Amino acid sequence: MKIKYRIAVLFTLVVSFILLLLCASIFYFSNLNRAFSFRERIKNRAITTVSLLFKVSGINPNLLRRIDEITQISLDQKSFQIFNSAGNIIYSYADENVTPVPINANILLKAKEKGTYFFNYEGRDVVAVNYTDGDNSYIVVGAAFDKDGFQKLDELKLILLFSFIIGVLITFLSGLFFSERIVHPIQKITKEVKEISSQNLSRRIELKEPKDELYQLSYTFNDLMNRLQESFEIQRRFIANASHELSTPLTAISSQLEITMQNERTADEYKAVISSVYDDVKNLNQLTRSLLEIAKASGTSDGIELSLVRIDELLMRLPVELRKTNAAYNVQLHFDTFPENEDKLLVFGNNDLLFSAIKNIVTNACKYSPDHTANVSLSFSDYELYIIVKDNGPGISQKDLDLIFQPFYRGEEAENKHGFGLGLPLALRIIKMHKGNITIKSTVGQGSQFTIVLPIGRSFHLI
Repeated sequence: MKIKYRIAVLFTLVVSFILLLLCASIFYFSNLNRAFSFRERIKNRAITTVSLLFKVSGINPNLLRRIDEITQISLDQKSFQIFNSAGNIIYSYADENVTPVPINANILLKAKEKGTYFFNYEGRDVVAVNYTDGDNSYIVVGAAFDKDGFQKLDELKLILLFSFIIGVLITFLSGLFFSERIVHPIQKITKEVKEISSQNLSRRIELKEPKDELYQLSYTFNDLMNRLQESFEIQRRFIANASHELSTPLTAISSQLEITMQNERTADEYKAVISSVYDDVKNLNQLTRSLLEIAKASGTSDGIELSLVRIDELLMRLPVELRKTNAAYNVQLHFDTFPENEDKLLVFGNNDLLFSAIKNIVTNACKYSPDHTANVSLSFSDYELYIIVKDNGPGISQKDLDLIFQPFYRGEEAENKHGFGLGLPLALRIIKMHKGNITIKSTVGQGSQFTIVLPIGRSFHLI
């Protein structure tokens, strides 16, 4: 069932329930009012009857019966009985084909105690009234059938039933109308979303006032599309750059081999060609490994072996490891202050991936510093630790700062340096997997400072 029909049906059920309660209440209280009014009429007639009998001279029981006979219009199926204090009947009247209400001692006693006692007998309303005339006490019992009252109740019942049916119908139609207006913006959003494809990612949902839930939905979807479009653009650039970087050494290898095969060469010439091809193969192998590491670091930490890693011990491996890469590289470690609680030195993560990320940043610092020196220090807060890597290289321009974490991007200062532009993107993805971040401060001509922010082990699962 479509949502607009569900809304209309739910709205109709709620309003119908309210209408039903309203109609039932009207009928119930109307019946109570009918019963109260009719019993008061019977009571007044009963008192009038007994008053005529005892207070009006010349009225005897036979004359009183005659008066009751000729007043049939006011009350239907009426009967009146008067009892003295001993419980004996001293007057009785009943319409034709009407049986007087049988009265027992219990009813007379209740009338004496309460003054007025109401009850029903065979569909008729009965009133027993305690009447005092001087020293004498009488119980007068009047009974009648409220024909007009019940007829009006039946008419009211039909009116309420008709009103209820009409009200339900109007409610359902109104619910359909308003639900259509509510659902229309959703239908419009759905139509606009269907027009978006991988070839048309720039299309967005039009945002309209007021800023209600549908506005928030459209805004959130547009934000999602912005991120998807950015991801697609990054993926396209990555594939294009990766294809270019992979094809370059392959083209060089095939060209050298093709030229070598055209003529006979000396052994030294063959060795030179083989050496050149070998260098290209090593570059290709290094590029392939970097691409694989980028792919591994593109997901989340799920499925990766994680454990507590002590950062200071990890950093102490850097000087030796970087000298293996280049004997000129020098890493200066500055551990001026250590936290009193050594738990702050522990991070929750993968030892090899973290070392690879930090090594890439420190390697860049050594590579671009004139003296090939990188200064690495540690600082701490309550929930995070900071690995600070400084160099005295040429610095990074503001334009390049916004792009250096994109795969294969290389700034102006990197054009004459060997590399593929994958080190920093790989480092950032690894740190992001560990719920951390990398920030940069750089001044052109003075050097750069990379700050790696990682949550300490005890707060890793709180992020």
